[in-house]
Amino acid sequence: MTTTNDLDAVVVDHAIGTRGRLAIHVASAEIRLAATDGDRVIVRTPNGTPLPERLIVEAVDGGLTIREKDNLGLTFGVGRRVAQLEVELPVATEIAVDIASGWLDAKGLRGEQRYRLVSAETRLRGVAGRIQLNTVSGDATIELADATDLAVKSVSGDIAVRGGRLDALRVGTTSGDVRVDSPLVGRSGNTVETLSGDVALVAAAGMRVEARTVSGDLTSDLPHRSEGRMGRRTLIVGDGSIELGFRSVSGDLRIHDGSALAVADAPLVPTPPTAPAPPLPPEARVASTTPSRDEHAADPAEAERMAILRALEQGELDVPAAMDRLAALDADAPADRGDRREPASD
Repeated sequence: MTTTNDLDAVVVDHAIGTRGRLAIHVASAEIRLAATDGDRVIVRTPNGTPLPERLIVEAVDGGLTIREKDNLGLTFGVGRRVAQLEVELPVATEIAVDIASGWLDAKGLRGEQRYRLVSAETRLRGVAGRIQLNTVSGDATIELADATDLAVKSVSGDIAVRGGRLDALRVGTTSGDVRVDSPLVGRSGNTVETLSGDVALVAAAGMRVEARTVSGDLTSDLPHRSEGRMGRRTLIVGDGSIELGFRSVSGDLRIHDGSALAVADAPLVPTPPTAPAPPLPPEARVASTTPSRDEHAADPAEAERMAILRALEQGELDVPAAMDRLAALDADAPADRGDRREPASD
């Protein structure tokens, strides 16, 4: 490995092979990744500025890691300078990137990729392969170039996917919306789980959606038939050849034909990194989402429902477990609840 770190330039040049590994674990960062046909990772900083002293570069056979010196994880330290990195790497590199604020722009990568970002904007361009993206308080755009196995999770951030094709799709969203305009061709193992965010998918071929919802809607712009009842429904488009599992508390799923695709986004505009707002104390979180004690006193079922949702919000339950409990609660509810209705599209 060749490394220089002075006032004029910062360059790391290390051979990792055509299928090597790159890991970047940096708190505040603005990172550009660009795929090449070579077997080396080359790291530069814009305008020849040196790497922040808090960062360590570790090179091993077949891999390179850039990380914080301390062992405190990705924290929002006061006064930390933004690390600006421009990285060239082999197209099939196995990648793991963690950023706690800033932005990420990656282009042309086709290997196994894992991205975890908090308070950061993300754009993946011309990518394919196996991709896992987890984002909190940040939007993401994913432009596929070929077959992709895609898993995305969003908390308070919107995700847009287009181009290429999807051999597998797994979507999880808490409050962000997800739009997928890429055709889904994988026939099984596809899932969408949402707490309150909405999801839109293209059905280029037939699709069969097995849905379990609490108050979310399941609709289709395409000719379809629907079976089952409120809470447990099956929606079949065409021959139903693509299987999709949908679980929702209050988020909606819409199936469309892709005829009104969104206009391509403008180039990613880097924005100054901002730390997320400090979390509310537990008593404030409960107060913001929970009706008064007097309201619940008259409706024990509603009190139980809110307790389940609080546990879901705080991570004590996952979405499937929460839905099972909510469904059981609804099954025990009186049959004359006139406020429940089927979606208008069916």
